[in-house]
Amino acid sequence: MKPLRKLDIFNYSIGDLGINLNFQLIAFFLAYFYTDVFGLSPAHMAGLFLAARVWDAVNDPLMGYVADHTRSRWGRFRPYLLFGALPLNLIMIACFYVPELSGTAKIVYAYVTYILHGMLFTAVGLPYSSISAVLTQDQQERAVISTFRMFFAIIIAMSLVSIGVRPFIARFDNEQAGFFSVALLFGLVSTILLLLTFWRTRERVEVPRETYGFKDVWPIVRSNDALLTLALAMFFNTCFWVTANQVALYYFKYILKNEDLFSVFFLYMLPANIVGVLLVPLLTKRLGKLKVFMGGSLLVGLSGLTRHLLPVEFLEWFIGLSIVGTIGGMFCSITQWGMVPDTVEYGEWKSGIRSEGIPFAFFSFTQKAAMAVASAMTGWILSGAGYVANTDLAPAAEKAIRLLFNVLPAVYSLICMVVLYFYKLDRDTFDRILVELKKRRSA
Repeated sequence: MKPLRKLDIFNYSIGDLGINLNFQLIAFFLAYFYTDVFGLSPAHMAGLFLAARVWDAVNDPLMGYVADHTRSRWGRFRPYLLFGALPLNLIMIACFYVPELSGTAKIVYAYVTYILHGMLFTAVGLPYSSISAVLTQDQQERAVISTFRMFFAIIIAMSLVSIGVRPFIARFDNEQAGFFSVALLFGLVSTILLLLTFWRTRERVEVPRETYGFKDVWPIVRSNDALLTLALAMFFNTCFWVTANQVALYYFKYILKNEDLFSVFFLYMLPANIVGVLLVPLLTKRLGKLKVFMGGSLLVGLSGLTRHLLPVEFLEWFIGLSIVGTIGGMFCSITQWGMVPDTVEYGEWKSGIRSEGIPFAFFSFTQKAAMAVASAMTGWILSGAGYVANTDLAPAAEKAIRLLFNVLPAVYSLICMVVLYFYKLDRDTFDRILVELKKRRSA
């Protein structure tokens, strides 16, 4: 197989900008939107996030099975970008709309739109991620793809969301109109980028036609210990960044008493993200993805715990430690998604069945389950501490926000590092597996 061209990697990776304009807007602002704009209580918000994930336990594996068995003139995974991009972004826009409803009807609207968003995100995001496993089987090329993806997903998409959304919303008379308008804008751009990725990307790896049944889904997952270990690490890594990003606006609004610092803070984090992106290919080539992932988790954990010990007014130290944690977080995000495709070949080697859809479905469910647990924890802790939106908070609520912003993400990251100690699919093992799989297929 010919090496991937930079243009091939670019054409695929811009899709992650489209995915993440949608995803990051939800991840950063939906919890705040629900409590402070839409009018949900923190307890109702927590229940909503958990209920959505119960359905995902069925929806995600089913989508993985369907994607694996899809046959079309566009391949197995690309059609879902073509037909899913617009519906996904329309429902994201609906999530940031406040209907003229009250009481139970308003809560039902939130449940319906959020659960539909989760379903459509799976229908687009899972096939998009699965394409990375059929672009190349070279580990270093997969690391490069992951780096390009994270450049668009974090350096561009997350920066646009974290730095640009608050100033954009401030131009409107109220937050309700501002959030709806930014959702419209991001939804339009996201749809265009996903359609461009569909048009310009090709599935290059020839794989056997799959004949496994839906009853085989769980055995495929259960036999893949590399997948299970990496998924558990991904769970805690996702809990870290979801909690930190969701609570950031609460922290600047209620602890530092200055919402404008939210965008300024993330502007300072932009160079740190760029440094992380530039360092990862160099470090993974020298150390391997696993060690870089573990090192990043350690940096995140130590910086968060140290930050919590500082007085609130020590802003220079606060920003400096946040920069260290941000670089570590970038190490984790890039290497995590660079390791995911490797579990496809490992699973084929263990079970004799090749499936891109099922592993990526499991990782999709893991990530969304982590988002639900982290968001629910935020809601429960705020509710238990007596949080009331748009008021002067009681000391217990302020303490809860500080713990949620500093300590809990650090704990999640340190647990992630411990889990990764048990991940055994290193570079040499993977290369041996590829050789054996080629022998099996040619026999």
